[in-house]
Amino acid sequence: MPAPLPPDEAGRLAALRSYAVLDTACEAAFDDIVRLATRLTRRPIALVSLIDAERLWAKARHGVDITEAPRDLAFCAHAILDPGRPLVIEDARADPRFADNPLVHTDPGLRSYTGIPLVNVEGFALGTLCVLDHAPRSTSEEELEILSGLARSVSTALELRRAMRRMHDLAVTDGLTGLPNRSALMTALDATLAGRCPFTLLFIDLDGFKGVNDRLGHAAGDAVLRAVADVLRATTRETDSLARLGGDEFCVLLGETAGAAQMAERIRLALVEGMVRSGWPVTASIGSVGFDSMPASAEAALSAADAMMYAAKAGGKDQVRSAVYEQAG
Repeated sequence: MPAPLPPDEAGRLAALRSYAVLDTACEAAFDDIVRLATRLTRRPIALVSLIDAERLWAKARHGVDITEAPRDLAFCAHAILDPGRPLVIEDARADPRFADNPLVHTDPGLRSYTGIPLVNVEGFALGTLCVLDHAPRSTSEEELEILSGLARSVSTALELRRAMRRMHDLAVTDGLTGLPNRSALMTALDATLAGRCPFTLLFIDLDGFKGVNDRLGHAAGDAVLRAVADVLRATTRETDSLARLGGDEFCVLLGETAGAAQMAERIRLALVEGMVRSGWPVTASIGSVGFDSMPASAEAALSAADAMMYAAKAGGKDQVRSAVYEQAG
């Protein structure tokens, strides 16, 4: 019998995905906990299970090869309905919720289950730490206490993982615009160079930005920068890498050289349109460099695009200057 959905299933799924843990590789912190759970409770099977929209996915498992299962068949989908209490099933064949479950009647032939909900700091049950057996089993208070302690360790490991991810996101994100920062761009450039595939780098510098700051104040300048970020998001593709390098300088990394000049011109026109609509006397000078041959480093690529941007400035501003990279010597 499929479990009903928790009251705030949308919120629970959003919380689960904030950990970016689904479909990730094995991690010793979780593997060690499931091994310890089987040893301390004398059960053959243990899982750290997470309940996704349509499936159970096992972050860690011991004693069974199942990595995921349909949510409709998952015992843990029932366990998360009451985050404050363990779910104990002594004999699944005697329980109307599970008596006709294929996981009970066929491989792996599950009969007993004890699951402790993994409750996060927002109060959502993300999944369970559970132990299972092929035979009917009761669960003692001591075993429940052991499993509850191990479940808290799983939850702590998940929170630490999410905190580290957030710290990483902060380290590679520009706080004002929400775009990736220079560090993130250089990482993307390094990966592109390692793949040795053609690419184009667009270096964008705003014309007239200092005047906005001087006449209208830094709040207006910040609004301009956020608007530029919005234009870049709207005019580029998901496969393109965007960044605010600092000040009023932005960059776009394209995964090809064909059509790059047209893309740069679209960006320039969209920026002009957006600035005029908001009443800001700001345009953009853009340097575009296509790399069919690889530069010596990410810094060399950025310098080449920067030089073309300065050529656009020198040529009268509010324009695109394009070049194809040629290795020296």
